[in-house]
Amino acid sequence: MCAGEDRVTFKVFDERAKEYDSWFDKHDIIYENELTLIKQFPCESPCLEIGVGTGRFAAPLRIEVGVDPSLQELSIAASRGIEVVRGVAEHLPFRDGSFLTSYMVVTICFVTDPIESLNEATRVLKKGGRLVICVVPRDSEWGEFYEERKRKGESIFYRDAIFYTKKQLKDMLGGSGFKIERAASVLHFHPWEKAYVEEPSEGENGSFVCYEARKS
Repeated sequence: MCAGEDRVTFKVFDERAKEYDSWFDKHDIIYENELTLIKQFPCESPCLEIGVGTGRFAAPLRIEVGVDPSLQELSIAASRGIEVVRGVAEHLPFRDGSFLTSYMVVTICFVTDPIESLNEATRVLKKGGRLVICVVPRDSEWGEFYEERKRKGESIFYRDAIFYTKKQLKDMLGGSGFKIERAASVLHFHPWEKAYVEEPSEGENGSFVCYEARKS
């Protein structure tokens, strides 16, 4: 997660990197569903993941470079073959037009300044480059579930997360110079149901949504 260093979130992920990484093993079906969806938006090199975390998505997606403020998470990501760089989403340590594809997987929920983060994502993309941004929208069943857990203090990782509605995210993308070309989603089952393997569907009906947005 690419939280700004002034956010408590960054310290939580740094101090609990192994615990965070183990979430993907404990919730393997949800993870596989999300990964299957993101694979529908393949990397066109050179690729960057903003908020690479422990590399759970970057490694199987063959994303070459990952940026994150957490040294502990970057260490795990590096062990998975990712070229890691320490930094935050609001001040990406890359030159203009460095990448053809960038990914932000739930990262937008943890940054200090989402607008500046998207502006930076625009800056480091080549003209015509793509941003694949995946979120759990606030106005989805799982978004409401996580908001409730956040209110009850049941998840230390989501304690400082800010969930955005689909409209809010699309407005921010448009304001940062992106044109959304596609949306697809997974997690169509209820949070209280036993997770099952599912195929992604086009559109925004699921609770984990990926948007493909092109830099104009």
